[in-house]
Amino acid sequence: MKHSLRLKLICILIFSFFIFNSCDKEDSGISEEEQQEMNEDPANTEGRFSGNLSCTIIAVPIEVGLSNYYTKYINCSGIPVIGSAAVPDEALLIASETVEFMLSDLGNVRAKLISEGNYIALYPDGGSISDLPEDFFVGGPFSTGAYSYTNTFKAVASDTASLLCNPDAGYGHTLVHEIGHMIDGGALRFLESDFTSQQTSLYDQAIASGKWNNTYASTNPLEWLAEGIAIWYGVNWIGPEGGDGARNNIGTRAQLQTYDPGLYNLINAHYNNKTEVPGCRQAVIEGTTANCPGTVMDVDGNSYTVVNIGPMCWLKENLKTTKFNDGTPIQNISENSDWQNTTVAAWANFDNDESNVQTYGRLYNGYALSNNRQLCPTGWRVPTIQELQDLANFAGGDYASGNLKTITLWDAPNTDATNSSGFSAVPAGTRQSSGSFQALGGETFFGSSALKDSKFYSKSIFANQERVYTALPELNTGVSCRCIKD
Repeated sequence: MKHSLRLKLICILIFSFFIFNSCDKEDSGISEEEQQEMNEDPANTEGRFSGNLSCTIIAVPIEVGLSNYYTKYINCSGIPVIGSAAVPDEALLIASETVEFMLSDLGNVRAKLISEGNYIALYPDGGSISDLPEDFFVGGPFSTGAYSYTNTFKAVASDTASLLCNPDAGYGHTLVHEIGHMIDGGALRFLESDFTSQQTSLYDQAIASGKWNNTYASTNPLEWLAEGIAIWYGVNWIGPEGGDGARNNIGTRAQLQTYDPGLYNLINAHYNNKTEVPGCRQAVIEGTTANCPGTVMDVDGNSYTVVNIGPMCWLKENLKTTKFNDGTPIQNISENSDWQNTTVAAWANFDNDESNVQTYGRLYNGYALSNNRQLCPTGWRVPTIQELQDLANFAGGDYASGNLKTITLWDAPNTDATNSSGFSAVPAGTRQSSGSFQALGGETFFGSSALKDSKFYSKSIFANQERVYTALPELNTGVSCRCIKD
């Protein structure tokens, strides 16, 4: 069961007793490889939904017996994803791809889940599990997901906010966490008689040795495994060293292997080794690289060094251009009252001083950052807020701002600054919506192209804090821009 960072409560999975009859391969004359291929094809396993396969979104088939609350249905893997009219098609498609991704190479697990009639139910952004008609066990008011295995239904409940990378969500990939529960609670513990005892023993060893203190993974063996699975696939929220009550700083497969080898080996033996989690976020997998140019030039002739961070190519310097990429000039506004009242794309130098540009770049308002004439050089773009989050994740997470900051230029204490990522964030300050300039040396905001009402999303870093924050300033706020390669 997945929770927001505000509250982590214990998840209880209720299991009804039943007998699972596996195929006797010697009697059937079918080889193990042939049986695996059969199990990978959902059409070869009988279950509640196996007669209604569809890789496109359709109306819910009447014969599957689901509540009329649900109006959308997609079933490519044998485990359907369903939602109400309020759930975007994009969320159902990503969820369907995620199910297929996590069940790939797990033929017997897939067959077991299909035969038992498991499914995925999504609730809309802004909603909650209690909106769904099933009686899911919910651990608390801030639960974002659940897996229930009962006599009446066997299903995952999951949000759409994390699927669609809503920056207001503030937690990791709920569906990956919950499918981890489904594979565990709906299949593995029945397919392998000693799986639960092995899981519990390894959990007890980890807790006894002081691992996972002050994290949700310490709750019980079920959540320990589900949190480990989200880390395995590189989509868990990364917290601080020592934990924050929810997560700690273990965020990659390699880190998990070093930190808790028992958990790593359990997952490695029972889940697949895929890395490209479907959807809008970059899975944090160590060793991922991109083919980046050494430098790039903007329309004004400014040359920038490029840095490779994970699968992304970023400018290593703040943008300095005074024109859109099509050559259209961007308005330079120096007067506070004009800046305060503008509704067009604009830039400014900190304190209106040209001498600040070489070190700190220029400050751009939200109208410039979101303009479709393109602020960045050809082949580059203003990042989305999720791409800025991916940047933070590959640098060590939201508690590792020091890995992004330069060692010099920042005011004391320049908390934990190492610049180990090579991103070289400088304390360029901001221009407030009032027109006043603020905190050169003390802070920086990196703008995104993502808008919300009359504001735009950005990421902020401060000299005296380890956190990387998500901010939502007014459109006439001036911030730095780092372009990302298409």
